Amino acid sequence: MAKEDLIPFTQRSEHEVKEMNRKGGINSGKARLRKKHGRELVQVLLAMKEPDPAVVAELAKTFGIDEGAVTKEIAMHGRQIDKAIRKADTNAYNAVNKASGTLDTKEGESATINLIIGTEAAAAADKWSK
Repeated sequence: MAKEDLIPFTQRSEHEVKEMNRKGGINSGKARLRKKHGRELVQVLLAMKEPDPAVVAELAKTFGIDEGAVTKEIAMHGRQIDKAIRKADTNAYNAVNKASGTLDTKEGESATINLIIGTEAAAAADKWSK
């Protein structure tokens, strides 16, 4: 479809505009439903099985936490942090910041991240990131 074939809403009949809006509303509802089902599926999958024991052991050792405390969510965040550091992956970095709430700023505002790391955790993170 060429640009010249497009007709603005102001040049369409009232019936055409209503019909297009109705179809858009239906498609919007379908998209919201697909997203809802996707969120529900992820929640079910997260609840089903424990994360890989090798990943749990590695994360527990790296971050100095009990293996029993490592959930799938913690494992995923740990992997995202690792990916952000090792591969300088901007999407992983943004995902970690969004999850942690450290970069929740409005447009035009600067973000400040205050981070305190214990020497043992810093040494473990340094070792893990090599």
